[in-house]
Amino acid sequence: MTKILLIGSGYAHLSILRRLLNEKSKDYEVTFISSSKDDVPIDFESLIEKASFSFIEDTIISFDPLQKMLLSFSGEIYRFDVISFDFDMKFSLFKQALVPVAEDGTMLVEDTLQNKEFPFLFGAGDCVSIGGLPSGSKFNDKQGDVLWNNIKRYISGQKLHTLNNKSMSDPLNKWLTRIFKRF
Repeated sequence: MTKILLIGSGYAHLSILRRLLNEKSKDYEVTFISSSKDDVPIDFESLIEKASFSFIEDTIISFDPLQKMLLSFSGEIYRFDVISFDFDMKFSLFKQALVPVAEDGTMLVEDTLQNKEFPFLFGAGDCVSIGGLPSGSKFNDKQGDVLWNNIKRYISGQKLHTLNNKSMSDPLNKWLTRIFKRF
């Protein structure tokens, strides 16, 4: 079973959590870590009961991509196979871990939302800079779909999609994006 950690309660991760309401897989175990339940703008308790993921309220203070582990403020060590970051704060977590960063301290990812140096490392939202795209081009509406699909594609050894992928801009995905914006 592949262990997936989602760190932070940004829009892309929240859309993944909503998807997990309808997706059940025995191939992966998803753990969502956020510093506070108050950061999550949805009815979190009912979501946890219905979905196939676990929630941990904790703050990550150190990250070691080579050993695939995180250290938290509570002293817990979390291990993972695949990890994704999506939070609003910018701090030295990525720099400390020697993960490629932009000048502003955000993690560098490709337009697949995957880190080039550490392929099991993904990110979205304000904590990343997307390589090859102009500054400020975040494609926030598409990131949740692309992020979750690419994490699953990475696990299964398939080619990843880009934010500009035409299949992500079909009418059904546009409709789903509008629905998720309401939550």
